Amino acid sequence: MGERLYGMDPLFDELVPGLVGLDRKGGRRPRVATPGGTSVIELVGGRCSGRTSLLAALSADYAPLVPLVRADLAVPGFGDPFLAGLPDARPDGSHLTDLLYLLSYKLGLRVRRTMQRLRFPRLSLGLLVVTAWRADETSAAATTVSPQDLRRAEQRLRDVISRNGDDQGERRARLAEWIQALERDLPAGATGLGPLEGAGRAALRTAAPRLLPSQVNRGALRWWDDHLRHEQGDAVQKLFGFVRDFRRPGGDRLPLEASLIAAFLADITHHYGPLRRGNDVPPPLILLDNTHAPLGARLLGPLRREGTAKGVMGPVVVAARLGDARAHRALRQVADPSAALGQPTDGVVRLGLPELERGDIDRLLGDADRPPYLPLLIDRFAGCRAGSSRTLAGAADAVALDCVPDAYPGAPLLDAVGADGGGSTVDRLLAVLLPESAQRSRLALLASALDVAAARRLWSGLYPEDPLDGRVEKALEVLEGVCRAPVSWPGTDGSVPFVTDPALRLLLLHRLRTRTAPEGWRVIHQHLRSGYAPDGGAGSVPAAYLHHTLALGLTGEVVRSLHHWLAHSTPAAWLAAVNIVCAAPHPPAEFEAVPVDGPCGGCGQGASAARDEVVHRAVARLLEALWEQSDPLNAPCSDRIDQVESALRTLYENEPTDAFRQARRHWSARLREGVQAPHLTVPEGGAR
Repeated sequence: MGERLYGMDPLFDELVPGLVGLDRKGGRRPRVATPGGTSVIELVGGRCSGRTSLLAALSADYAPLVPLVRADLAVPGFGDPFLAGLPDARPDGSHLTDLLYLLSYKLGLRVRRTMQRLRFPRLSLGLLVVTAWRADETSAAATTVSPQDLRRAEQRLRDVISRNGDDQGERRARLAEWIQALERDLPAGATGLGPLEGAGRAALRTAAPRLLPSQVNRGALRWWDDHLRHEQGDAVQKLFGFVRDFRRPGGDRLPLEASLIAAFLADITHHYGPLRRGNDVPPPLILLDNTHAPLGARLLGPLRREGTAKGVMGPVVVAARLGDARAHRALRQVADPSAALGQPTDGVVRLGLPELERGDIDRLLGDADRPPYLPLLIDRFAGCRAGSSRTLAGAADAVALDCVPDAYPGAPLLDAVGADGGGSTVDRLLAVLLPESAQRSRLALLASALDVAAARRLWSGLYPEDPLDGRVEKALEVLEGVCRAPVSWPGTDGSVPFVTDPALRLLLLHRLRTRTAPEGWRVIHQHLRSGYAPDGGAGSVPAAYLHHTLALGLTGEVVRSLHHWLAHSTPAAWLAAVNIVCAAPHPPAEFEAVPVDGPCGGCGQGASAARDEVVHRAVARLLEALWEQSDPLNAPCSDRIDQVESALRTLYENEPTDAFRQARRHWSARLREGVQAPHLTVPEGGAR
């Protein structure tokens, strides 16, 4: 599948080519002028929205064309195993210096024979003195310079810094000696970069020639001399004053890290001099994932601010962050990329990633012969998430859907186990949406709750001895970061279940259904049902009570209650209740209901008995068919939808109101489209 689906065309075809000056195939494109020297596009989307995949696609397209680096700010080492494990707060560096090492190292790799490598002498010098200057360095036994000699070289450097009376020639010679000693003796891994080799050592090799006597106070050293105006002394003294500030315990490193980022931009600006700019040589491309992580602001903030200086030419940055896409201009709706790029907010063009549409799923599945219900099932469980849709489409490829029985065709799709042994489809989907295993387990349990109060009752009822408070509140915090906009249930006052995201709730309920023993299921829904116990009044059984009663498989009790309720409610209110009741999850396959017999309050005696029996059977047929059609594992079934329509027709014939007439027409049409309870439209009004 091409990553250009789901409304990404403006990004791949216009925005990035307009900034880089090349399209995805290497063809020349006119570059779009943007305010400031650093162009930043920040793409915002939720989990499984395709953020990582689109960066991977851009990386695959542009890696052979321009200097490029891709980094994930939310994983250890930014996705590079050699950088993992380093703490952020340490004297000789931080995660920001590690990231700058990685950016400069990857951008400095040769792209094509005809393209001169991008070098970072200013940044390398700054990183060198921050990370490699040590008072008691150790080294491997086989090195040519002993640790004692290295320490003496460092001491001589400190003497150079402290003895202002020495002439520049002597200071230059000692500084060069110190760097050459570091170059010979710095063991692999001393800077924390391990086998990357080029990053830490390249900083030494790049900086050393700049600091030899013939080059001193030129290039890199001169830049630091000009940049560190707040420091006293010459360039070397200023630079090591900068290091002392960086290593001061409890000091504010943000402005010091900003100076390193300024050096990074100055190196790019110097490389892209008048000749290269005149020839429209493409700028470097930086792809950053998960810039909502704290390190994102530490990098992008100074990068934008320093990039606005006169004459600065920075890289093109495409960043992806976790967030609410609807709070920003939709990428799919960008009609004029030049206008979008020319009007950034705070130096950043922020765009919301598009939700997947049914037509996108059809294109995702291609022209292969597929069951007609497959796009519907993928849409139902993916919830417009591009990443989830790809996972489900991949699972469909591994399942012989043409051999799946008509009943519950979604079960093999969700339960399919990948060839990599990474668990079932539902496990893989939930692992991305809810990365923490313990939270997945808790939320699967709480997903049965119809409101927050019910979730609290359930948790306290099942775990009265739990020593930790606020489990439900913590779960709500997790849900806030992953759930899409809540979809209220029709016919209610805007109420939503505890897990407000419909697709996530279905996945969690499927996990609960397939991993819970029958008795455990019974205990869960008995606890939840007890919170809505009826008060004994006429027609007073709450819909939520019947919802959990149906989840216990007690269809006879639900039919009797609904029939009784019908005589004490408006048709619209009754249909709204049926909508909520039939959204009940189905119990596990091995579950055995324990029915309780009793009289039906809606069935009278004498002359009305025959009519009441007809209505009772219609309620039973409606409940049976609608509950089955509202199982998320099921696809639309014409016979069952006809049964729903027939039952509603009978109810209309016995009570000819607009509510029943509209429900008969609209519910059957919506069910054929794949809509399920509780999202069937409830007619307004309802006067008898």
